[in-house]
Amino acid sequence: MTAHDITALVVTCSDTASRDAAHDRSGPLAADLLTGAGFAVTGVEIVPDDEQLIGKAVTAAAESGHRLVVLTGGTGLGPRDVTPQALAALGATAVPGVGEAMRAAARERVPTTDLSRSGAWTWGPMLLLALPGSTGGVRDGWAVAAPLVEHAVAMLAGGGHVPTLAPETWVGPQPIDVARVCADVADDGAGATVVFEGRVRDHDQGRTVVALTYEAHPGADAVLREVVAAAAARPGVLGATARHRVGDLAIGDLVYLVAVSAAHRQEAFDTCAWLVDTAKERLPIWKHQSFADGTTQWVNCP
Repeated sequence: MTAHDITALVVTCSDTASRDAAHDRSGPLAADLLTGAGFAVTGVEIVPDDEQLIGKAVTAAAESGHRLVVLTGGTGLGPRDVTPQALAALGATAVPGVGEAMRAAARERVPTTDLSRSGAWTWGPMLLLALPGSTGGVRDGWAVAAPLVEHAVAMLAGGGHVPTLAPETWVGPQPIDVARVCADVADDGAGATVVFEGRVRDHDQGRTVVALTYEAHPGADAVLREVVAAAAARPGVLGATARHRVGDLAIGDLVYLVAVSAAHRQEAFDTCAWLVDTAKERLPIWKHQSFADGTTQWVNCP
């Protein structure tokens, strides 16, 4: 079973959005992420923070043959945050590891993430994902859950235990695991490994940066892979790789990683510098900065 075989529905749980759909940012983002991953998304439904109405939306999705429902909002501790209660009332079974992984992935950047009740549940043959109502929470939660969804739905349908994990993306919202990525260029013949870490700084051109978002063209991942392949083919290079994050990022976050191993240090230094600069020149990625004075700026826009 692949993503294209899985029909998905997004349900936004929000009192505010149910009164005015223009306030819904998390639902459309979840739908875009699902569509980008190849899932057959039928739409975004908006319901108030009400246990019965949330339950009815999930029930209707099951009756119409959906195998995946992604709910956004209502996973906090507020009196109107009732999404987990709604799923429990249906008799859905929690999959604890998914929620634990979501919180672990975000804990360093967002200490209050341990107050979130986001996670995964199963209900009959359906997989239910409950993500936070913020765009950042949706991106982070989906980055953790995405590699597991196809296999989980296949298992619920009676499939075997051979995972069909989604391919790793080199340009995406998931945090960059430096040690794991650098392991990709490890080689016993390497006399040098050079690593570049690009991070979000708190200033630009004399102004204080308070928030930043990266957006990428769908083809950005392929472009990065092409540039890396060219770097790996340079004389003396034994391994090369790179990753670039997108989405809402905080000051100090790692956004761009390049690693190169080579037989000699000069080849490693030169190729790393070439890869850093060439990828930045060619990647269709745009940065939206917000400054302390209330102004904003798009960078690298065509």
